[in-house]
Amino acid sequence: MYKTVIKSILLLLLLVPALVQGADVELTFWNFWDPKFILPVIKQFEKDNPGVKINNEQVSWGNGLDKIVVAMANGRAPDICELGSTWMGKFMAEGALLDVTDKFCDLKPDYMMWEPATMNGRLYGMPWLAGTRVMFYNRTLFKNAGLDPDHGPETWAELLEAARLIHNPEKGLYGFGMNAGEGHILYKKFMPFAWGNGGKIIDENDAMVFDSPLNREALDFYLRLKEFSYCEKQDLLDEAFKRGRLGLAISGSWNFARYPIDAPELDFGVTLMPKPAKDKGFSTSFFGGEILVLFKSCKDPDVAARFVRFLTTVENTLPITREALVSFPAHKGAYKDAMFTNDPRLNVFVEQMKTAVHPPVHRLWIELEKIINNTVERAMYGESPDVVFADAKREFARVAQRDSNGAAAVANASGSAAGAVVSAGQNGGSSQVLLLTLIGVGTLLNAILLLFLIYEVKKNAS
Repeated sequence: MYKTVIKSILLLLLLVPALVQGADVELTFWNFWDPKFILPVIKQFEKDNPGVKINNEQVSWGNGLDKIVVAMANGRAPDICELGSTWMGKFMAEGALLDVTDKFCDLKPDYMMWEPATMNGRLYGMPWLAGTRVMFYNRTLFKNAGLDPDHGPETWAELLEAARLIHNPEKGLYGFGMNAGEGHILYKKFMPFAWGNGGKIIDENDAMVFDSPLNREALDFYLRLKEFSYCEKQDLLDEAFKRGRLGLAISGSWNFARYPIDAPELDFGVTLMPKPAKDKGFSTSFFGGEILVLFKSCKDPDVAARFVRFLTTVENTLPITREALVSFPAHKGAYKDAMFTNDPRLNVFVEQMKTAVHPPVHRLWIELEKIINNTVERAMYGESPDVVFADAKREFARVAQRDSNGAAAVANASGSAAGAVVSAGQNGGSSQVLLLTLIGVGTLLNAILLLFLIYEVKKNAS
């Protein structure tokens, strides 16, 4: 009997690793998209990878960032997550993300927008979707103002003149659409003028250099443009343009999904962002998008990375672009598709992305964004550039100091915790070994007892 019991125990011990290895893998994926875009891709991946289950959860742009931060703080972060590219600096600097250099570096030649996923030469995410803004202009209003409808403005001077000629508020017409009263947007419209003029926000030494002659020159132009502008939130600017009340506006590709349905008679063109002058600066715009990341708590990074690689292929990304037209695939191969080659206006976005600028990949970018928005908007409504630029510098210094104090406190707390663990290891290492040994012996004895009881029951039953 005992030989049988021992053989059974050995067989059980041999089977345990196989049973564990064959267990299902279940991962959670948080993203901001309508499930109709994501679920078919998940279904196909699960079919191709038996035993794998991907739980999809849609989060909203309104509170998504807060939800992710809270989940991370509570140790309940998703395995796979979509992050806005401008958030990456914060999450990478805080050490929340898994280093995925070895999992995705072979894909670098085929994709764009690696900059926001990179810190200290290492990759912490995979580009998924990318986008930019360009200059929209109403061809009918251009013709009525004596402007060439086949050519949008190429310089600041041409933009200002076009806006001036079209602007006629008494008739409900406005030259240019300027964002106001809306977070996360204004800097995307102002900074292209600053970047195209050679301006920066942060220098190589991590110092704020927003108050510079080049940025002041861009702001001065922007304030002159405001004289011939309709100032409102993005949705209202797009609506005004759609109704033929707005001559020019900086906007995105999402209009190509709306205008053909809502305003089929609208005659509009798109062009690259104007540069400072024919012989000065360059055409640029905001560049950003979506990055797929694995949090450090990811239950199976290899399977998660395999899913990310599958999700970001051209065939699985283009359907999102075709229907929503909010962002374009980060995969360069997508731009051979007829969707881009058949409509020259969409191809303008592709060209603009080649010179577009992503904001600084900085741990404090979310705070910096607010500072820039506040600075520009205050100047738009009459405050002195001297005052608003000085306030911006002081506010960044305050935010940076607060962040530095917080990081020091975390480091001290981590050091104390680490010291306690080391001390416990030095003073109680033998106790830990003894405890683990007792647990192992207890488990083995329980297995023996269970098999013995099974044997006795079978013997009595026969």
